[in-house]
Amino acid sequence: FGTADFYENGKRITGKYLEVSFPYSNKGFLQLFYGENLECLLEGLDAIFRHIGAVPHELWFDNTKTIVTKVIKGGGRETTERFERFREHYLFQAVFMNPNEGHEKGNVENKVGYQRRNFLVPLPRFLSLADYNRQLLNMCEDDADRDHYRHNSTIEELFAEDVKHCHPLPNIEFDLSGIGKAMTNS
Repeated sequence: FGTADFYENGKRITGKYLEVSFPYSNKGFLQLFYGENLECLLEGLDAIFRHIGAVPHELWFDNTKTIVTKVIKGGGRETTERFERFREHYLFQAVFMNPNEGHEKGNVENKVGYQRRNFLVPLPRFLSLADYNRQLLNMCEDDADRDHYRHNSTIEELFAEDVKHCHPLPNIEFDLSGIGKAMTNS
């Protein structure tokens, strides 16, 4: 997640944006939110998966408390039940970086800065965050028409190869509502 300011209905808000980057092609996607929590993470990933029509076999994460409840000696992680249900639904492997080792995911860290400078400056102004998030996905598509910095291809041409190494979306959508049970003392 990166931090970005924006105006929704004329009100300035400091929010967070989820960044997903494909290192081979250097294609990135972002979704803007009011905060950084599990619901935002899952909603953003779901929107990006649905947009590209596929799911990567492996996703790399830092050790955010949003999903990691415990770092286990030897490299293991305990994650929240809801994240595990989401991961199992979409059939991806979650790989977690070593604590305090930001260089391990340098591609996405660079993409956070690139997309902030190119998509979130000047501060965006919009009426509906949901509508703007759809617009952001389209802006990411337009951005992929440029030449890759290293290969003699466009980012989009290389992304076609990335997608070949993904698997299809499940037939049933994941329930993002997060409905739970609550009891009151009477």
